[in-house]
Amino acid sequence: MQTARAVRRDGGGCVEIIIGVNPDSLDNDAFALGSNLALLLKADVVLAHIFPTSFDYPSAAHVDVEWRSFVEREAEQLIAEAKERFCRVWGWSPEQVTTVIAGNRSSGKGLVQVAERRGSDMIVIGAAPNAASGRFVIGSTADKLLHSAGVPVAVAPAGYARTRQGEVGKIVVCFQNTAESRRTLSTAADYSARTGVPLEVLTILLRHRIYASNLGADAEGPMLASLRDDAAAAVAETLANSGADVQVESTTVTADSVQAAMERTEWEGDELLVMGSAVSGPVRRVFLGDMTYKLLRSTPVPAIVLPRHD
Repeated sequence: MQTARAVRRDGGGCVEIIIGVNPDSLDNDAFALGSNLALLLKADVVLAHIFPTSFDYPSAAHVDVEWRSFVEREAEQLIAEAKERFCRVWGWSPEQVTTVIAGNRSSGKGLVQVAERRGSDMIVIGAAPNAASGRFVIGSTADKLLHSAGVPVAVAPAGYARTRQGEVGKIVVCFQNTAESRRTLSTAADYSARTGVPLEVLTILLRHRIYASNLGADAEGPMLASLRDDAAAAVAETLANSGADVQVESTTVTADSVQAAMERTEWEGDELLVMGSAVSGPVRRVFLGDMTYKLLRSTPVPAIVLPRHD
């Protein structure tokens, strides 16, 4: 296991990562991913737990005050236990880890507000409890974060804490040859340049079968070849304009669905997948589009979803 160290970045980049602590989610996986990312990006770690709050109406018997006092005590105990577990398992000292508790009726909205108040740079969460091993299921917390967070959201597939391959070995960015995707590639190239981790550009081309026609079994072949060439040219241009000096590998996968494409991709287990938000979403906010949603449901490795760029 890699030993944690003093991790304040000396200028620029990600400086603080919030890891969500929730007893109803797989936060051990979030801890594993958050620790890996903090070491990779030289970021400070904040463990945050959002406890439930009452509705906004007064209680004559002051029941709300007593109940809030109770849940705050429970939250303080939970976050203290989480910090002890995080430090013991992942090799951090207590002085390196900050804890925060906050009240909100939505844990996802609460994490967004904590990140905004602190000026944090990333939020890390685990999968919902019903997720199959090696897969990420979007629960209520993830759904809120993935449709409103103003910072990148990193998600860990179920079982990541048990199967992680040590340090991140490769940054894989999904490329679709759109303006937003090109900006995502530039950000991923910056991650690669800062960390020294190799970069792979994964282009997925979805085949659309043409049935009941006389065009032949491979009528879409020329079109796919043209799309492949266009994507390769766009990748080269984007990397050249980014100015990042990085080691790049390009992979193009053609399949009938996103799930099939991800299954055809060779994964070592130490990759970090980077994806952009939908162009139809709000500016500077994370917002899942159809492709990103399908990628999240299919990825066997941790992923980061970036907010939509300006």
